[in-house]
Amino acid sequence: MIKKFLIMLCFIICSSALADPHDALVANIEYDWIDKPMLEKEMIVEEIRNEILNEPLNKRNDLKFLFADKLKDKDHWKHYYAASAGYKEYEEYNISAFYYKKMKNIYMYALQDKKDLSRSYYYDAMGHLQYIDFIEGDFPDYPYYTVQYRVNGTPVSVIYSLSKDCQYLYKPDGTFEGVWFKHKLYNLRNKVILTRTTY
Repeated sequence: MIKKFLIMLCFIICSSALADPHDALVANIEYDWIDKPMLEKEMIVEEIRNEILNEPLNKRNDLKFLFADKLKDKDHWKHYYAASAGYKEYEEYNISAFYYKKMKNIYMYALQDKKDLSRSYYYDAMGHLQYIDFIEGDFPDYPYYTVQYRVNGTPVSVIYSLSKDCQYLYKPDGTFEGVWFKHKLYNLRNKVILTRTTY
């Protein structure tokens, strides 16, 4: 019995010695952000920033050319009504809807071609392209990150998705904005600075 215990203890110690230090920092962020000391939070924020933002994002002048066929959703009404009805999938697309708080009509919907999960396209209620998400990593497996641009090429944000419940939000210049946990966006000091209804 003691021999088994010692072998198991040795295995645990060796496993932790070989573990990636990144895993130790990031592993439980989604459950205990509020309880972490400030220094640890700052280390995590910096570690993720270094991974996804080696340098500030610049404006891209090629988006309207590259995505000319996406500037207007040709099946706008079908997609608008499918998103309004709460569909998560419609024909060849994953689809999601965005609402203003306390309003029944959507102001924006997003389409993602099931054959190409590396992009998402956000359309206004009239079917005009507003944003494009470039998804990097092993989406839909976690973690992955998303770089969002306006259709005019202006970068909007970079989001590191650790899980469905937890995402880290950065401005294009690398400034940390907060951690989304479910419906709430927390800053470093645990203040809720935004809530969302699209979670």
